[in-house]
Amino acid sequence: MNYEKIKSAALALLVLISLALTWGIWNYQPSYQTITDSAGENIVTEVEMGEERKISDLLKPSRLISHQEGSHYGTIAKQDLDWVMKEMREWTFMEPENISNSLNEAEFSKLLSSDSHVELFFSSSIPFNTFKTMVSFSDKTVPNAVFNRVVITEAEQKNKVFVYFVSVKERLVFKSEVQTGSLREFKQRYVENHDRLEPYISYQVPDGARLYVRKEPPVLTVQSYLPEQIDADTFKRALFNDPSYVQRSSSGEGEGYITDGTSFMRINSSTGTVRYVNPSVVPEPMPLDQLIEKSIDFVNEHHGWVDSYRLFQTKPGSTEISYRLFLGDFPVFSPPGMASMTELSQIWGRERIYQYDRSSFIVELDKPVSPGTGTVELKSGQEALNEVLELETVDPKLLTDMRIGYEMTLKQESPKVVVAFEPFWYYQYDGGWQKLVTDEGGQVDGLE
Repeated sequence: MNYEKIKSAALALLVLISLALTWGIWNYQPSYQTITDSAGENIVTEVEMGEERKISDLLKPSRLISHQEGSHYGTIAKQDLDWVMKEMREWTFMEPENISNSLNEAEFSKLLSSDSHVELFFSSSIPFNTFKTMVSFSDKTVPNAVFNRVVITEAEQKNKVFVYFVSVKERLVFKSEVQTGSLREFKQRYVENHDRLEPYISYQVPDGARLYVRKEPPVLTVQSYLPEQIDADTFKRALFNDPSYVQRSSSGEGEGYITDGTSFMRINSSTGTVRYVNPSVVPEPMPLDQLIEKSIDFVNEHHGWVDSYRLFQTKPGSTEISYRLFLGDFPVFSPPGMASMTELSQIWGRERIYQYDRSSFIVELDKPVSPGTGTVELKSGQEALNEVLELETVDPKLLTDMRIGYEMTLKQESPKVVVAFEPFWYYQYDGGWQKLVTDEGGQVDGLE
C-alpha cells in the first residue's frame, strides 16, 4: 500500500515539473548581447551595399541599326534603347514560329539587313523564357530557345509588324506578329526619321554575320571619379552564412583573406576586386533562363547592385554569367588581369554559387571629380576596323563585334585613390574583348 502511494506521489511530482518547464519555455525571452565589430559598431542582419534590381534594369539591347536604302543608321543611346524596350512592353507577340529551315543563306542575310528593317542587337544570348517576363506573348508557352537579335519589319496590313527573333551563330529564326496602334511612332523614330541616327559602316565577316561599326566616333573626354570603398565586413555579412565563424588574415600586400573553413573570400585593395569561392560546390550548367534569374536574385539578396551594370555575356550550356559596368552609353573594361573591377561575374553549381567576382568599391558615376581632363580623338570607324583587320594575330572569321568603350584604371593621387576612364576602340574576337591601341607598334591589349 505504501509502495502505491509513493508511485502516485512521484508521478504527480513529475507532472508538476513538466508543466513548470513547459510554462517556462513558452514565456522565456532570452536577452542577447549585441555583437559589435572591431570598431565598436553594431553588426546588423540586413546587409545593404547598394540596391535591388529587376531584369528590365539589367537586360538592354547593345545597339539599334536601321537599314535604309542600302545605308545603315544606328544608336547606342540609352534613352533610345530604353524607349524601344518600353514600347515593346506594350505589344503582344503572337506565338513564335520556327522558320529556320525555310530560309537559305541568301534569304537569312536579306532578313537581317533589308531596307526598312530595324535590328536590335544584344551582347548576350537571351532566352525566350527570360524575355517573356519583360513583354507579353499571346501564349504562356514560348520556344525553348535563345536569340541575340530582334528584327522588326513592317507588314502590309496597317498597325501590324513581323518580328523575327534571331540567333545568328546557330542560324535560328523565329517569326512572330504584333498588331498594335502604337507602331506609328516607332516607324517615325527609326524608319522615316533615320537621319537623326548615327551613320554606320558595315563589314561582311567571312562565313559570318555582317558587322556594323559607328562611322564617326563622338568627342569623348577622360573622366575621373573618387570611388567609395565598400567595407570588408559588409561583404563578410553578405556572403557567409554565419559571420561569427569567419576568420580574417592579411598578406600585407593589399590583399585580405577571409574564410569560415568551407568557403573563402579575397579582397584586393590594390586592384579594387573581391572574389568569393565555395569549393564544396561543383560548377554545373543549368537552363540559361534559370542562370539569369539566379544570378540576379543572388545579388539582390544583399542589395549588391551599384553604379550602372548590364547583362553582357553568357550562353546556353554555360555555368558562367557576367554583368558589365557602363559609363553613360559605353561599356567599361579593365586592364588585363583586373576584369572584376568593371565586371560582376558568377559561376554556378546546380543550386548554389561556386564563384562570385566583383569590384570592392562604388564609382558614383554621377559625381565626377571634374567635367573632363582632356578630349580624346578616336579614329574613324573605318580606320579602326582596318587596323584590326591588318593585325597579324587576327583571323577575320573570328571577329564578331566592334565598339567604343572606356578603360578604367586606378590611380594613386595622394592621399586618395582616383579611378580614371579613358575611351578606346574595342573589338570582340573569338569570344573575348580586346582593346585596340593605335600606337605605331600596333599593340593590342587582351581582355577577358
